[in-house]
Amino acid sequence: MHWIPGQARNDKLLSTYVVVYNRNSGIDNAPEVYYLRAKKKKGESMGNKRVERAEICKRYLKLYTGVVADILDAQGVRTHSLPASIRPLNDSMKIAGPAFTCQGVPTGDITSDDTPFLIQMLEALTPHCVVVLSAGGDTSSSHWGEMMTLSAKQRGCTGAVVDGGVRDAPFILQMNFPIFTKFYMPASSISRWELKECQVAIRVGEIGIQPGDFVFGDLDGVVIIPKVLTKEVLLQAEKAMSKERRMHQALRKGMPLKEAYKRYGAF
Repeated sequence: MHWIPGQARNDKLLSTYVVVYNRNSGIDNAPEVYYLRAKKKKGESMGNKRVERAEICKRYLKLYTGVVADILDAQGVRTHSLPASIRPLNDSMKIAGPAFTCQGVPTGDITSDDTPFLIQMLEALTPHCVVVLSAGGDTSSSHWGEMMTLSAKQRGCTGAVVDGGVRDAPFILQMNFPIFTKFYMPASSISRWELKECQVAIRVGEIGIQPGDFVFGDLDGVVIIPKVLTKEVLLQAEKAMSKERRMHQALRKGMPLKEAYKRYGAF
């Protein structure tokens, strides 16, 4: 099977649709739809199957980051994993969805208050997106908390990756909202840090992240899939996992590892 992009409003390709805004601009939200073209079977005609973003995310959540990272390596994308210091709030958390990127910077202005822009950002979130926030190296405060989590969840956002600090962790855990973060910090960001831009290119560690790149995370860490490869990587990873399951079954039945490797490939 292979993928072709659908058309968005105003004839823009959804696979490349990017919303860029700052404090002085408006916000535009667009749904995201994909089309899956199946290989022609004998006696059948070729057709397009509409695939919603929700299905893409659901299918990724059945995978694990290791197999996705291997597929990206094979595609020549060698820089895909976020720093090992970014960890889930608990071991069972998984995230999958297109990136809604945010960039902030430290501030020494005691009068600074970016609350209006934070509200604007949270109200712009779209269903199934994953917030990816770069704190710009700030370690003086938290950059995500309980109220942001509640608002994001109400908008249909399915998780957040915070290259910075989180507070209100016990309350967030009760909401069952997946968050990956670098550290915990009780101090508020008000007058310490400001959100500056959303839906722009950001960098987390060595990884550049564009709005709409696909974010996938589990206990092993977070992988970023370039948006143009989202569908292809999904299909290849599903095939790889199917092969792995057959290899597991063969090993459980007593097949020697060397023979299983020869028949099924990498392990």
